[in-house]
Amino acid sequence: MSRKLIIVLSLLVTAFLLLVFACNIIVVIVSKGNCYDDIDIIPHHKYGILLGTGRSNEPSPYYDARIQATVDLYNAGKIDSVIISGENLYDDYFEVDSMVIAMKVAGVPIRLIDPYGTDTYTSLRRVKTLDDYRKGDITIISQHFHNQRAIFYSALIFEKTLIAYDAVDTDIWYWNVWRFVREALARTKAVLMLPFIY
Repeated sequence: MSRKLIIVLSLLVTAFLLLVFACNIIVVIVSKGNCYDDIDIIPHHKYGILLGTGRSNEPSPYYDARIQATVDLYNAGKIDSVIISGENLYDDYFEVDSMVIAMKVAGVPIRLIDPYGTDTYTSLRRVKTLDDYRKGDITIISQHFHNQRAIFYSALIFEKTLIAYDAVDTDIWYWNVWRFVREALARTKAVLMLPFIY
């Protein structure tokens, strides 16, 4: 490999990493102050939107924590009912059905079930189409890393930036490595989508 090619490749990789870093900083800045991990101080909102996570034969490490966070919000009087958004598009992928069952078992009222929330942006955009939710009286429910990106999207979709409640994160190291890489790229995609959705 020639020295010139090495320099070009190094510059391209550096430029890409700087782009990813800048996009992640933008998401963090937009979401700052809107994520809560203390249930005692989070404001009351009419609805919680429970964002889906992997649930086929076995739940992802994030699934149970999101379910518990939703139940805790309802029991604390911080939400009145829940909007369930996720995917039910494949025979062995039934995250919405399992979340519905979990909410019914816990006694949390379900306001809306959306089995076509194929990604975070789509989940929030589909909720916005319902007149009842246009003003954004909604608390997002997911892990902190995901909530930051969801709040970024909400700033573009709703009349006001939404707030979020942080479910407990996993301490499984290889899931955290995968999540770090995946979320960094997802945030980059979110920022780069701006010219097309705003």
